[in-house]
Amino acid sequence: MTAREALPAPSPAPRRALAHALRSLALAAGLGFLSACGGADAGAGMNEVEARLAIDRLVLLFRPVDPTTTSDVQDRNFRDRSAHLEALHTAGAAAGREALARLSQAGGEPFDVQWALLEAAAYNAPQETLPTLERLILSYDGKSEELRTQAVRIAAETVPQRAVEMYEPMLREPLARQTRPPQEEVVRGWHTAAKKLGLTEARVLCDVVVDLRQPPDARYAAVNALSEFGGERAVRALREVLVESASDGNIRRKSAQALLRIMPRSDFCALIKEASEHEADTVFLYFLADLLDKNCGGQ
Repeated sequence: MTAREALPAPSPAPRRALAHALRSLALAAGLGFLSACGGADAGAGMNEVEARLAIDRLVLLFRPVDPTTTSDVQDRNFRDRSAHLEALHTAGAAAGREALARLSQAGGEPFDVQWALLEAAAYNAPQETLPTLERLILSYDGKSEELRTQAVRIAAETVPQRAVEMYEPMLREPLARQTRPPQEEVVRGWHTAAKKLGLTEARVLCDVVVDLRQPPDARYAAVNALSEFGGERAVRALREVLVESASDGNIRRKSAQALLRIMPRSDFCALIKEASEHEADTVFLYFLADLLDKNCGGQ
């Protein structure tokens, strides 16, 4: 018997410990790669091994932190996961495909892991991820309500043209029977996509604002968006809401505040003065008087 043959076989425990240590180092190296290369600045992006390590790290970071840990540990996890996902936005097609493949197997993972994988996939492989986004947004399986709400945002950010095409019919039919994402999230998604595309026409948001069938939160979101778009059509829609007594007081106040931002001051003051002369709601009349006093010299 040789000396080598006389040696005992290594026990499995040290081998498992070594494998675990190497895996931890590899995950750390994946995160370091992202930080060093700065995402899109890496040219062609990650190769498949680097992508797998980076997505492994993403999953680990987005799993829940032990709630009994100290606040500094939880804050550090939040910063690390946010920075890692941001870096992954431009990691390349291999990372997108890896995230998409991992998402298809992530049914048992926490919600945060699932939406982070969806976001990483969509930013890096938008066309390959589009069918998943469409299914989440346009279909309802009763299991992924939170994920489909995130899908509305992610599609707007990564495939804005397709997002506009999906969202406009949904915004024009607030009483559609099928279960859909919250209407206010669809408004915000349309707004995000429109900004990505450089659109200056917001007719669909004007229609939402004046449509009394719309959920209040959707109308509020549309008012906020119109305060960024501006334009004659937006002014007409917001003015209609301002003087419409059937609308709730909150949206009327929001409309007045949006008009203050997008109208020439003299025109705004004239409008508020005219509205005050015909207002029957005492509480709203006080609000209009305050607007005049603060912005129009008490006219």
